Formats: sequence, structure tokens, C-alpha cells
Amino acid sequence: MKYLKYFGLLAIFGLFFACSNDDETLTPSDQDLFPAKTNTEIDLKLRELYSPYNTIVEYRYIKNYLDKDWYYITPPEEALVVPMGEFLLDYWVKPLEAGSSAEFVAENFPKKIILVGSEAKKLDGSRVLGQAEAGTLIRYTEVNKYDLGDFDWMTMQLHTAFHEYAHILHQTFKMPNEYRKVTPDNYTKNGWQAVSGSNAIERGMLTPYGTNGVSDDFAELFAGYIIYSNAELAYIFEDEQINTNSDNGPLTNPNEFLGIIKRNEGRAFIRTKFVIMKKFLSSVGFDLDKVREAVQAKING
Repeated sequence: MKYLKYFGLLAIFGLFFACSNDDETLTPSDQDLFPAKTNTEIDLKLRELYSPYNTIVEYRYIKNYLDKDWYYITPPEEALVVPMGEFLLDYWVKPLEAGSSAEFVAENFPKKIILVGSEAKKLDGSRVLGQAEAGTLIRYTEVNKYDLGDFDWMTMQLHTAFHEYAHILHQTFKMPNEYRKVTPDNYTKNGWQAVSGSNAIERGMLTPYGTNGVSDDFAELFAGYIIYSNAELAYIFEDEQINTNSDNGPLTNPNEFLGIIKRNEGRAFIRTKFVIMKKFLSSVGFDLDKVREAVQAKING
């Protein structure tokens, strides 16, 4: 299976939200688009898959389960609902158990998983690919693009899954204050969309979305470590050498030199946060390395 080149890493910031230039007129999604509530073979299968986690998987329209600011959403194709449920179980839930236990995951798992077939758009034109709510509910969009042969779709969904699960962990077990203190002044809040991938690293975060705040910083580091390839992680964690052998010889551009210095300073922050994160997770019985090993075996097997 193909690997994402690490050179493309800096463009991965649009995982959860990406700007759209569509000229469509946005209208609220219609409840009639979604199938009526019944007990079908799909429901029975989903119950079989997720009852051990006391979780309900919903693919119909229930207004209170969807963000009121989402537009143009459509339901999943029914033929894709069970495969999506099985995909999340095999590539997300089982690796979580490998890094902890079935009991741990069952006790710390969202009570509802909401599947939406399309992407979701907001009034500002942004595109929503996933969302969690207070550790009790996770929403997945673009289910209708289900294709395990599409590496980008698969890793996007998994990044969403692990990002949102990280929120459950830090909300349940309380993120250590040491993590909050590493880069307290480097977050952008709602300005993350204007941040480049390189600038995110300079600030001490994996992605531009991680600059949104300390919670998303934590979640992006958690998810990125699990999902990214070895080459991508090396680019994030290992300092760039200024005078390495290259076709163009030593660096002579002062701005390029300064950029490397700033990125390396940011990498030092990332490494510090990662040590704190692993220690925190280990203290609650969660082995991040084992989760990564299980996921990498699945997506690259």
C-alpha cells in the first residue's frame, strides 16, 4: 500500500476542516432525506458489533445528533453502513484494545457513533470531516466515499477517529498541566486556517489544526503519531540539518536558514509534549506504541 510522502505532511492540516469555494446556496438538510427509524438487518448487525461497548451506531436523521450549523448533509448509502461499522471496529477499536484492554475501551468509549454519507458544510464554506461532543458522541462524514483501497480516505477517517478518541481520554483523565505549559502562547484559536504546515511546526504543533488550542494540539499529536508513516514522523520529530549534502550545496538564503532554526525549536516543543503525553497515557493504562503498531500493520499490511 502506498505511503504518503513526508513532503506532503505540511498540507495535511485540512483533515477536519478545509475551505470550499463552491458557489452553492446553502440550505438546511431535510429530515426526509434520511431513512425512517426501524429495526432492520443493518440495525441488528450494528448492535452485534457495538453492544460490547454500550454504543449505538446511528445512520438515520436525528436532529439532536447533528450540528445545527451543518448544511447539505445526506445519509449514508445503506449498503455501506455495516462495512463502515466493521472498518471502524477493525482499524480503530481493536487497535485501541491492543494498547489497553477490551474493558478499558468499553469504559471509555462514545455512547453514540453518528454516520453521515456526505461531507458537511458550514455557512463559512468550511468542510467538516468529523466531530466529537464531550466524549459521548462522535460523528463521521463522507461515509459514501467508503473505499479501503483509497489510502487517503482511509487515513482521513482514522485520523478523525483517533483525534476524537484523544479528546475522550484527556477529558476523562484530565490532561496534565505540564502539557498545557509547553506552548501556552502559541495557539491561534479560530485563526488556525491561516496557519501553514511549516508555521504549525514552528509553533510546536503537528498541524495547523493543532494550533486551534491545547485540546486539539493534544488530539493531533495523538492521532498523528498513530497514523503517520515513519518518514512523516521523522520529519516532525527529528531536527533538520542546516548544512546537509544536497544538490544545491549549503544553504545561503538567510530566510531559509532562519526557517530551519524556527522549525527545530518547534520540534523540541513537540518532543517535550510527546514525552508528557506518553507518560500520562501510560499512567492510565494506555500504551500508545502498541496502538500505533496495530494500526500500521492494518493500513500497510
